[in-house]
Amino acid sequence: MEALATVVAAIPPAALPIVLCVLGIAYLYFKFHKVEKDRAETKTMRDSDSQNIHDTLLKHGFEIANLKGQAGHHEELLEDLTKQVSILNTNIVKLQVTIDSKFK
Repeated sequence: MEALATVVAAIPPAALPIVLCVLGIAYLYFKFHKVEKDRAETKTMRDSDSQNIHDTLLKHGFEIANLKGQAGHHEELLEDLTKQVSILNTNIVKLQVTIDSKFK
């Protein structure tokens, strides 16, 4: 504190407003510089998060499309199997009728 009083006492009274203005401008400059640096860091983090979310969303979209395709394929297979089982049941009944008619 004494050092500050010594420095202020060494400044001529007429130059004191100029010194205070220069110190205020320097303070504002460094304060603004820190804010800009913080903003740049925040932008980088936000852009990174946004890109990760975008990539994840695209990945999920592709996976959903793939699963829908697989579900459609499984539905077709199930319909084919149902038809085949129906044909097999019909043929079993025909065979049974033929066997019953020949052995009676």
